[in-house]
Amino acid sequence: MNLYEHHLDDSELQPFFIDKNVVDDNSRVAALVRQQSDPVDGWPRLVHNLDTYSRILKEVVNVQGIDIVVTLNETRTPSVIARTFESKDLGHQSCFLCNLDAEQKGILILENRFMILVNPGITIPGDLTIASLNHEPQIIANSFNDMISLSKTLTDYSLFFNGAMAGASSSHFHFQAGLKNTLIAEQQIDLLLDGFPVGEAELVPLYEGETGRNFFLNKFLRAVYLIESTDDQEISRLFQQFVIYLRKVNQKLIRNVPNVPDFGGPIRSMNINETEPRMNLMLNYFPETLKYQLLIFPKIFNRPLAYFKTGLEQVIVGMAIKESLGNLISCRTSDYQKLLHSPQLITEIYNDTSISTAMADELNQSLRTDSSF
Repeated sequence: MNLYEHHLDDSELQPFFIDKNVVDDNSRVAALVRQQSDPVDGWPRLVHNLDTYSRILKEVVNVQGIDIVVTLNETRTPSVIARTFESKDLGHQSCFLCNLDAEQKGILILENRFMILVNPGITIPGDLTIASLNHEPQIIANSFNDMISLSKTLTDYSLFFNGAMAGASSSHFHFQAGLKNTLIAEQQIDLLLDGFPVGEAELVPLYEGETGRNFFLNKFLRAVYLIESTDDQEISRLFQQFVIYLRKVNQKLIRNVPNVPDFGGPIRSMNINETEPRMNLMLNYFPETLKYQLLIFPKIFNRPLAYFKTGLEQVIVGMAIKESLGNLISCRTSDYQKLLHSPQLITEIYNDTSISTAMADELNQSLRTDSSF
């Protein structure tokens, strides 16, 4: 079925608008979420998952002074166990973003080049998938400006991107989105920017210009970079420059790491060789300050060592943007219990999947010494 056939126009969403006098993309998305979640008129799989989500287990675990949310969330199982970029035999796998359920509906955006869908894998109710209308590879290089445009339009939401070897569950190009400031690391980084302590974490300045600045977030369990700017072109330039240096670090140091594919090899599910550095992204736009805030989580891989163990020692986790933002999602009770009672295991999982201290040091040195950055 053509994705266009799943589009809901304003007349179809009309019963689900709260304020019918305010119709913009934020209110359209809110109406779509209500329509798809409706027990009578909605999408049965989402309705079922919302019921399942209402019984999830969730606790906060303090790990080296940093709070991490650990959940047992069966609605995320397809994403957690997805092996789209790990198998040699998935090049012809059916694409779930090209073949939507009959009742799965969405709204078109950005000149009808993307469709906004409600994500049935629920981290926070109302999570979105924003899929390209065409089956294009999961590479951000030519689509970061689309991410900027979406953030400026969907101002109620944080925009997310998972790289192909950094936790994406589909090779079909897509963003994700969730209501702003609902994930714990979003809140922690806001506290740091306001001068409040979060464990021993610290914002280390790397660059400051007239309209943009870049920080490395140190002692935060995983490597994080924060780029802020009030200018569309500057946030894009700073990101593209960052990607150049991160690619060099990936090419040099993601080699011969146990259970981790060497950087630059074939990605069979997209029928290309890897060229884009491994990373998770979050982008926000704040209309009240005209500021963009970009978080970059450079990755080695999306699977930790514990994933490759056997029997009782195995822990099934997939480390993508939600996990980078401090929400560690499990789909088996045994894994949930292990994570809940072992902060050291959580430390190891982040260490195994984030870039190493040596990689971050080399990247930081490049970012500091490049006067054009």
